[in-house]
Amino acid sequence: MQKIKLVCFDLDHTLIYEIHSVMYPCILNGKYDEVLEVEKNEENGVYDWIEADYHRAALIEGLHIEALDKHFDNIIKPIKNIKQTIDKLHEKGIMCILITAGPVQVAKVAAERWGIDFYYGSLYEVQNDLFTGKIIEHTGDKGKLACLIEHCKKSGYKPEDCLAIGDGGTDIPIFEYCGSSLAINYNDSILGKAKHFIKTDDLIDILVYVV
Repeated sequence: MQKIKLVCFDLDHTLIYEIHSVMYPCILNGKYDEVLEVEKNEENGVYDWIEADYHRAALIEGLHIEALDKHFDNIIKPIKNIKQTIDKLHEKGIMCILITAGPVQVAKVAAERWGIDFYYGSLYEVQNDLFTGKIIEHTGDKGKLACLIEHCKKSGYKPEDCLAIGDGGTDIPIFEYCGSSLAINYNDSILGKAKHFIKTDDLIDILVYVV
C-alpha cells in the first residue's frame, strides 16, 4: 500500500460547520439577514452555488481584512481537534494543505490557526485592506482540483501519495485524482465517490485512514 505523503483538506462542512467561509465575512460586515436570504435563494435554486458566492461577496464590501483573524475564534465552529490532528500528521512527515472555494483570505486565517502548511481558495478583491465586494477568481470545483495538481507538481507528489478529505460534490474531482479519499460528515449525494466514509465530530478519527 502506498504511503500517504500529503493530506488535502476541504474547509466548509469538513473542518468548519454551520457558518461557512463565505458567510463568515458577511456576518462580520453586519449582513446576517442578507446572507441568509442568499442562502435561501441558493437552496431554492434561484442561484447556483457559484452565483450565490458572487452575491455573498457583494455583502462584504468595506469589511477590513483584519476582522477575519480578530473574530475567527468567536464565530467559526470547527470540528474538534484540528490542530492536534495536523500535528500528528506532521509527526508522520505528512504535508497538510487546505483547498476551498471560499475566500483565500479566510483559508489563510484557518491555515495559520491550525498549522496547515499551504492553503488555496477563491481570490476576493481587497484594496487598502478593505474588501471591494468583488471576486477576482473563483476556484469552483475544477479550480480546486487545478490547485491540487499544481501543488503536487511543485512539491513532487504523485496522485497516489495523496489523501483527499472532504464532504460534498465539489470534492469529487479531488477524490478521483488522489490515491485515497475520505468523505467526512458527507452529503449522501456523494456516496460511492470516496474510498472511505465516516461520520464524526472529532478530526482525530481520520488518523486510522492514514498509513
